[in-house]
Amino acid sequence: MSSEQVRFTSRGTRCAGDLYLPDVEGPVPGLVLGHSGVMVKEALAVFAPYFVRAGFAVLAIDYRTVGGSEGEPRGQDYPERQAEDFRSAISYLQQRPEVDSERIGLWGVSIGGSVAVQAAVLDRRAKCVVVQSPSVWNGWRYLERMAGWAGVRAVRDQLDEDWQRQYEGEASARVPHLKLGDSVQDTPDVAAEMFPAYRNEKTLDSTEHLLTFAPEELIHRLAPTPLLMIANGGWDPYHVLEEAQSAFAKAGEPKRLEVLPYDVLGLYTGPGLEEAMALAVDWFDQHLRKAPRPGVTPVPSRDTGAVMTE
Repeated sequence: MSSEQVRFTSRGTRCAGDLYLPDVEGPVPGLVLGHSGVMVKEALAVFAPYFVRAGFAVLAIDYRTVGGSEGEPRGQDYPERQAEDFRSAISYLQQRPEVDSERIGLWGVSIGGSVAVQAAVLDRRAKCVVVQSPSVWNGWRYLERMAGWAGVRAVRDQLDEDWQRQYEGEASARVPHLKLGDSVQDTPDVAAEMFPAYRNEKTLDSTEHLLTFAPEELIHRLAPTPLLMIANGGWDPYHVLEEAQSAFAKAGEPKRLEVLPYDVLGLYTGPGLEEAMALAVDWFDQHLRKAPRPGVTPVPSRDTGAVMTE
């Protein structure tokens, strides 16, 4: 396996990516990996090798204004723009000679998974999608679940004040992405220690973009792009199983839901990681590598009955 740091442009902004290539002759199928809100692309180095060892080229990306990517103000956590960054990463991979331009899939973790789904709904160049530890399918409902009705009302008041500040020429306020005292209270500190590019802050107006993010209303339009959803079955306030089941029920075929008995970090580490990655590799292998190329229809051989292509 080899790796290199690359740059690609998304809506005029230069984004950072880590490109991992298998030690095989190409072109090979390619994957775009997207992180959660409390990650940067370096954290995806945990997941990428599983795919590379299976013969896939992998591009792990930082969204605009995050990590190694450019863009100001920093920390604009806008899901709809992140979907655009997935699509721009597809365009970059299609230009790489090591990658089969007709066989590119998307993988995302936490909210990165629902962002990947939205990107694939809009972009048919994405031939397969895997969502791991899915979290946000309806941003308004997600925030109500996390903060309660009174909490959402308080946030809306803050957003009104923030809008007025921006109207008067000031920047949006900066707030923590995760606050100490959350269920996994040391996550921001651990992430910052492990990944120097990570910052536990975002613009306050990012919350407004989260409130209007509802990929569950689009997921039925993903078909016939194959979808695998790998959900957390253990106690987990961020990646709630019922949310994953509700969104999955609205998706069309082909689709598969796997519920693994692990908690909030269970699919990031330990045996849960091994199980989840084995499922993801198998899905991409079946629906991306082995599937007929677009425009090629399998037909039975006249002599042997074996499947041929034309």
